[in-house]
Amino acid sequence: MTPSAFTFKVSVPNDPRQATVIGELAKHAAAYANLDAGAAEAFGERAEALATKALKAGKGTATTAIFSAANGKLTVTVGSESASQSL
Repeated sequence: MTPSAFTFKVSVPNDPRQATVIGELAKHAAAYANLDAGAAEAFGERAEALATKALKAGKGTATTAIFSAANGKLTVTVGSESASQSL
């Protein structure tokens, strides 16, 4: 695992209030990937917005969020929703 190559997954309940958890984890992933503070904050906000949408539409009791850095991009995927940021 390096700042430009990593993947981690978390499972969160299908409750839109949990979108803040996804946003905070996205900020941490962005900081680990060496994005500046402004870019990390913006990425976290985009991740929280897409997580809200995905968690409202989620089936079952939980949805998996995947955070990854690969090929020069940081990506968060929640359900079928994704957001990316160049590294």
